[in-house]
Amino acid sequence: ISTIFLALLSTFLLSPSVRTMSSSPTESTSSKPAFLANVVSPDTSVSVRFNSEEEAPRFAVGYWSIRGLGAPLRMMLSAAKINHDVYLYDIVEDGDNGWNSSYFQTKESLKTESKNALVNLPFVVDRKECRLLCQTNACFAHIGRCIGMFGTNDVEASICEQLLCEIYDLRYPYITFCYGSDGSVEEAKKAFAQAEPQLQKLNSHLANEANNGGDDDKKVHHLVGGVLNAPDFHLFELLDQFQFIAQTYGISDDFLGQYPRLKEFKTGFEELEENQF
Repeated sequence: ISTIFLALLSTFLLSPSVRTMSSSPTESTSSKPAFLANVVSPDTSVSVRFNSEEEAPRFAVGYWSIRGLGAPLRMMLSAAKINHDVYLYDIVEDGDNGWNSSYFQTKESLKTESKNALVNLPFVVDRKECRLLCQTNACFAHIGRCIGMFGTNDVEASICEQLLCEIYDLRYPYITFCYGSDGSVEEAKKAFAQAEPQLQKLNSHLANEANNGGDDDKKVHHLVGGVLNAPDFHLFELLDQFQFIAQTYGISDDFLGQYPRLKEFKTGFEELEENQF
């Protein structure tokens, strides 16, 4: 079973590891509740366990009850086989009032209890450091540094930072199409055209990675240093979503064919041993 499939599509399925689901956050078995356990108040809480540790795990990831920006953060922790909790917040249409979610009230409590005025989704709870982090790239960077997925030196860490920013640029056309368009085929094609510069740059980056190893024909399944790092997961997530749109709207059955390095990356990445159970 792929950890990517687990993190993206089967939030509520059982894995070979111990996995539980409840309507309240997972707490430590000690008398002291886990950090922020009394205020996170998700609509659904999922506990992902790869071992039988009884204490509440160090990390929890909070996001809407969709894939979005939460999925690649969950993928990172799953690939590293690290116990973690997932907090999911539902959001529903509320007539002329727009949207409604229990998170809107929970957010204020989180700001107060975590002493972080910037609280937003996604967020990462680090129980070891007793703090809550938000903003997507900060979440990627923090988890990456803590679990060894943010380069092996300062140079590689800087490359990870650049890639996270570039990949977020790639996200803009996708988000604009999903939330700011009429959802037509024409608008979908426009999103692909707008994504072209970032796709080309990332394709070239992977070609440079192969060249750095002295083998231009080498297939590259990692963005930095030949090992898993935070940007890999966000790039995979976006490529998967773009590919879905291309196929669903009949734009292309093989949209990655024009970006051979990205196609090799996506295919190879989901087959990596770390991404399997």
